[in-house]
This record gives sequence, C-alpha cells and structure tokens, in this order.
Amino acid sequence: MVFDFIELVKSRQACRDFNDLPLEKELVEKIVEVARLTPSACNSQPWKMYCVTSDEKVEKVRDALTCDGRNLYLKKAKAFIVLGEKATTLKEDVLKKFSIDYFVKYDIGELIAYITLTAKSLGVESLIVGWLDHEKLKKVIDFSEGEDCSIVIALGYSNSPLRDKNRRKESEVIEFI
Repeated sequence: MVFDFIELVKSRQACRDFNDLPLEKELVEKIVEVARLTPSACNSQPWKMYCVTSDEKVEKVRDALTCDGRNLYLKKAKAFIVLGEKATTLKEDVLKKFSIDYFVKYDIGELIAYITLTAKSLGVESLIVGWLDHEKLKKVIDFSEGEDCSIVIALGYSNSPLRDKNRRKESEVIEFI
C-alpha cells in the first residue's frame, strides 16, 4: 500500500460531530504506540499519555472538558488521551542556554500532531481540546508530582463530510528569502 502523507494531512480535521459507533480499545493502543515514537528535545519525552477508554472515566473526563457550557460536542466522544506534561532532563549544554521546561510545549505540540495524524490514518477522528477544568481533571487522572495538563485529545468516529480548509493565503504565511 502506498502511503500518501499529503492526502492524510488534507483529510485530517477537528471533529465536532462524533457519532455513536464504539471505538475499539485496540485502536487507541495503536495510536499511542505510534505516538510514543515522537521525537523530542534531547529525547526528553516530557509527556505521559493517559488513555481514557472506560465508559465511567470517559464520562468524568468529558465533565472536566465541558465546564462552563463549553465543548458540548464531546457528548459522543468515545475515548480521550489526556496529555500529562512534565519537564524532564536536558543535556547540560542545552540547560546553559534554555530553562528545563523551554522545549516542553514544542514537544507536546509535535506529540499532538503524531497522535491526531496516526488516529486519522486508522480512520479515527480527533479533536484537540484546550478548554478544561484542571481541578476536575486532577480528580480523574492521577498526575505525578510536578505534572500538568493543558491539552486533551478526544477520539471517535464521525459521519460528517470533509470541510473545505479555510486557510490564509500562501503569501501571508510563507515567504522564501
């Protein structure tokens, strides 16, 4: 099978219309198995992926994400990957120039890309969620000392057609020099 990465990127979109189909736990396992290979600064891997697949825990995470009447389209999401973030070790020469947590957000961003694109390659839709109630989420996820979370990825299936991509003009975002 020929893998067309460009078509994969073009077909990935934020899912705000999950359907009722169940999501197989094995697919979530495959998604994080691939995402675990994401590169990071100094191979620090400043993350832990908490895979929420049981109905009871999914409901509790959903409650932490739909606070203040937000994210109501998560009602039918079938699983969540909660991203624990924690600064880890960096090489000594890197630490002389940058703080211990300087690269964490960049590394988490790359991890998010790996998760969402792997999910799409397996036919699973995703939504990156940044609006959350930290205190409610901490009651569901047993984060380690010094670990935080600012992003959760919702997973499931959708019947919605691919939307047109509304992007700024190339001339506004790309410049060759």
